Formats: sequence, C-alpha cells, structure tokens
Amino acid sequence: MTPSTARGAALAFAAALGATLLMAAPVVLAPGERLFGSGEILGREDPNRDALVVIEQFRAGRVPAPYLQPLTDLPGRALARFVDAVAAYNVLVLATFPLSAAAAYLLARRVVGSHLGAMVAGLAYAFLPFHVTQAAGHPHVAQTQWLPLYFLALWRCVDRPDVPGAVLLVAAAAATALSDFYAGFIAAVLSPAALVAYGVVSPSRPGQSRRRGMAITSLVLGATAAAGLVLIHRFAPAVLLDPGSLAFARSELFAWSAKWWSYLIPPADHALLGSSVREFWRRRGVGESLLEHQQVAVGWSILVLGAVPLWFWLRGDRASLAVRSAPVLASLAGAALLCSLSPERRIGPFTFVRPSALLYEVAPMFRAYARFGVVVGLMTALLAGAGAACLWQWSTPAARRAVALLLGLAVFEYAPFPPWRWRDVLPTRAHRWLAAQSGSLRVLDCVAPSRGSDSLARTLLGHEVSLLGAPTFDDCGEPRLGEKLMAMGYTHVVMRRDSAIGRWLLANPAPEGLARGREFEDAAILEVRAERPRVYVSALLGFYPREYEGKATWRWMGQTGGLRVVATRQSEATVLELELKAFPRETRVEWFLGGRRAGELEVAADWRPYELALGPLALGETILTLACRGPAVVAQDVLHNGDPRALGLAVGSWKITSIAH
Repeated sequence: MTPSTARGAALAFAAALGATLLMAAPVVLAPGERLFGSGEILGREDPNRDALVVIEQFRAGRVPAPYLQPLTDLPGRALARFVDAVAAYNVLVLATFPLSAAAAYLLARRVVGSHLGAMVAGLAYAFLPFHVTQAAGHPHVAQTQWLPLYFLALWRCVDRPDVPGAVLLVAAAAATALSDFYAGFIAAVLSPAALVAYGVVSPSRPGQSRRRGMAITSLVLGATAAAGLVLIHRFAPAVLLDPGSLAFARSELFAWSAKWWSYLIPPADHALLGSSVREFWRRRGVGESLLEHQQVAVGWSILVLGAVPLWFWLRGDRASLAVRSAPVLASLAGAALLCSLSPERRIGPFTFVRPSALLYEVAPMFRAYARFGVVVGLMTALLAGAGAACLWQWSTPAARRAVALLLGLAVFEYAPFPPWRWRDVLPTRAHRWLAAQSGSLRVLDCVAPSRGSDSLARTLLGHEVSLLGAPTFDDCGEPRLGEKLMAMGYTHVVMRRDSAIGRWLLANPAPEGLARGREFEDAAILEVRAERPRVYVSALLGFYPREYEGKATWRWMGQTGGLRVVATRQSEATVLELELKAFPRETRVEWFLGGRRAGELEVAADWRPYELALGPLALGETILTLACRGPAVVAQDVLHNGDPRALGLAVGSWKITSIAH
C-alpha cells in the first residue's frame, strides 16, 4: 500500500533524522562543545572561522548589514536565548538534513509519482556531499531544504495557476532567498530554465493550460523579483547602487567554480577514499576553495540510476510520470552545471565564455559558482529516484537486485558516517582543558587574530584571552616573556605545535619565568611562574619579525628601533643588559631615554652584551630608542640571499637589574 504524500514525507523525515543522529552522534552528545563536520574539508588553517562568526552573531543578536539572512539568522538568535549559542548553531545545521529529505520527497512525489522513488530522491538529496560538506562550515548554504520547495511551488503554479499557487510560489521564493542569498541567486538564475523546461515538456497538463500556466507563473515571478529589488534598495541600497563595493575580483571566480569532472570525484571526507581525494586536490593547488570544488560530487551509482528514465524516454517508453519528467530534470541539471563552471575556458586559440562570466557583470558580489552544484545534485537525485522506481516496477528479480546493488553502492559513495565528522569548537585540546578549569584565568594564545579567533576569545573559552597583536604581544618568543606576563596578570600561555614559535618553544627548555604545564598532541600549556618584576620591557617598536636558529632568537631593526620599558615601582637605579649585533660591520649606536640622548655604544658585528645605565625610572612607561649612526644596509646587497630588508642592528636577549627606591 502506497502511503499518502504527507505520510511519505514524514517517513522520509524520520529516516533522515535517524541517519543524522547516527552521523552526528558525537555532536549530539556534546552540542555546546563540538561542531559538525571535518575541519580538513574546509581547506584552511582556521576551520572554525566562519562557524564562530555565526555563533558570535547568534550570541550577540547582531548581524552587520547587508549580511542578515533572516530565515536562518533570526531562528538561530532565538534559539540562542534558550540554549548555548554553539548548541543553537548545531540545531540549526543538523535540522536541515531531515528537512531537506522531506522537502525533496514532496518534490519527487510530484514529478516522479512513486513513493520508492521519492524516498530515494529525498535521502540522496539530504545527504548530498554538497550538503554534508557545507554543513561543516556554512550554516546558511546548508539550508538546502528550501530549493526543492521552490521548484515544487514553481511547477505547481504552472500546472495550477490559481491564487493559492501564486501565494505558495512567492512564499517559497522569499524563503529561499531569505535563508541564504546564494540560494536566492541560484533560484533566480535558474527559474527561466526551470519554467521553460517544465512548460515545454510538462508531464501532466495539455498544451493550452500549459501556456496559460507559464504566462501566469512568469508574471508572478516578475512581480516577486520587482518586490525583491524594492526591498534590496530599501535595506541594502549598495547592492544596487554600488555593487562594486561588495564585488569579488573576477579572477577569484576561477578558484571558486567547479570543473565538469568535479562531479565525478568522490567527496574529500569520504571514510575510505578521503585522504586520496584530498591529496588529488592538493596536487592541483586547491586550498581554501577545496570545499567548493569537492562539494559537487553526485556519485556514480546515482548517475547510473538517473540514466535509467532517460533511456526509457529515448526508446519511447513514456507511460510513467517518472519517465515523462526525466527530460525536465536533465535539462535543469545541465543548466545548473553550466552555471557552476568558471567564466571561460581557453582551448587553443578559442575562448569559450560561460554563464558565470555574464552573471558576474550583473552580480559581482557572488563568486562561488560551484554552489550551483546543489541543483545538479537535486535534479540528479530526482532522476535517480525515477530510475529506481522504473526498475522496481519491472518486478523482475534482476531489476530489483540492480536497484538494491546501486543503492548500496550509493550508501558507500556518500559514506556519511566516518568517525571524524566532528571537531571541537575550540581550536585545540589545550583550549578545551583550560575551558574546564574553574576560577579566573588570563590566557595568552600565541596565534594571530582572525574573525573566528576573536569570537573565540570573547565567548567560548570562559576565561580572558589575548591573541598576538602589535604592539603588546607581537610575538611569543621574546626574552623575559614570563616577567612581562606576570606584570600584566597572565596565568597561562597556549603554544600550538603547528606554529613556528610553538615548535621552537616546545623543542627547547621552558623560558625563564614559564613552566611546562599540560601537553597535548596539538598544543601545550605554559604556566606563568615568574616573580612580579620591578621593571620590564613591554614591547619592541620598529623591529622586523622574530627569527630563530637553534636555541637563539633575535629581532632586527633598521636604522632606529625602540624598547618600551615599564616600571611597576619607583627605582633608584636601573641597568639594562642588552645582547646586540651590528650589520654588516661594527657601528656606533646612540641611545635615547624618553627622547633625551643618554649615551653611545660601539656595537660589534657579532653577538656581545652591552650595559645601559637607565638611572632612576618613574612609574609607568619610558621609551628607550636605539639609533645607528650610519644608514641601514639592504641584506641582499651584502649577503646576496634575496632578503630585501634594510638592517642595522639586531637585539637578542636582555636582563634588567633594578634597585628599589
């Protein structure tokens, strides 16, 4: 007995929900600490960056204009009022899998007419590699449930051009655009192709009604587009009046577009094939845009099933709705595939221009044309459902065995359950350990700031966190770091093993004033154990980045540089012992304290210690300036090593001796 459409959609929802809970079990068990998806497929150093930006927006309740996508952002902000913002993010992402299955089921029941075919299409679309990979970092793009409902409303309006149909079409178009701007853009671009393909090869209406339905649907779409432009002009006028201010460079379209053969490559987080696929893309120089390239995989088994109704149609066996719909679905898949490709391709003396080149002229704020692959995936899933229905209706053991075999192969190709499809919302296990500590901690995280790291520092660790940033903490390798941290109230330092400074510090004894704490495979913790100093150096001013060799570390300056010296208590006498080296030969160096000349040094071209008597220092900051008498010399001119920097003096370690007042 065939279930009703509503009951079938509920079954598709339930099946996808069960699969989602299994696929994301680690996230479900700790929704406030983990994120769905593997960081490797995002192809960047900070895989949590985009997710943390959205989590922070959910927590703070603010999204900067013109980036508010209300049908995704507002529910996320509402959820964040009742649960942790990370948990709200996870709910919003994971809910898209059963919702997408149900939405694709409803569309498939209309164009395929089979419960089995609709179940196959719904589940194939819900766990499409596009969806699974985008859910790992792009919660707005992951809202794939609206596109099937949009095409369902569009084709229903063609078949039944009445007031309810027009209202449903407007509502579906608005929901698609307001959940994800890319989805709205994709729907707008592909609507003419979808309308013409369905209207010309309509599987259910006679010619006269088809023309009337197409005309009315076109008017509804035109009115909806006009209303959308009015709203854009009202709330984001720059999109229309100054699109160049939001534009990406045209060259970026080539990196963020698909290749036709990308649809045939397995997903990069496949349980068995993922490492080989990632290496394949790395050899082709695909890094940050890995997600956009590998997301479009559709699976060979799905393609074989999708070819079945097309084969029936070509041989003239067009009795079933599934077969009559096949050309419509294939046409729309082809249009979406063309739009997903790069702007142009040069073959010999000929340059072939593709749709994205024209679309960029109209909407330069969109660059990830590979995202049109979601419609390729949807149409292919519908064709696969139609193929499964056609073969099953043959009622022969061989045909049904073929269906079972191909569906089993599809499960293997999609492989949605590898054990690593989750990651901690915090960047390392050291951060997770710190987050579990009670009391008030002040932590220096030796990493350069990014959007995601800023959100992390403000919201997730539960302690005060500082990141590297000039001038206070422009590097973590400076001498006497422990004293400086103690003076500023810090308790811990996080060193990441994948950074140069982390590798250097962890390969050598702990610097004076710091003690090794807990160590993990991805990071280690140093505890601040220094005594509170009377005087310390808080920053180096005008120096090049720090360099390391063995146990030694130093920073070069040009002709002038400065040290910011801070006195925490008044002192009668302060002596600074500096390790210095001149370049390329011995040079005279004047030094100034608070802008007044205080002395002069003859600095050799090898490392030697030099004492500077600073005298009594008042509370607060004093700038010590070092100035070479002669001009700085470009390193390349002397060493012929390609170094373009103008160098004068290098500062190594230092030590301050102070007598209290």
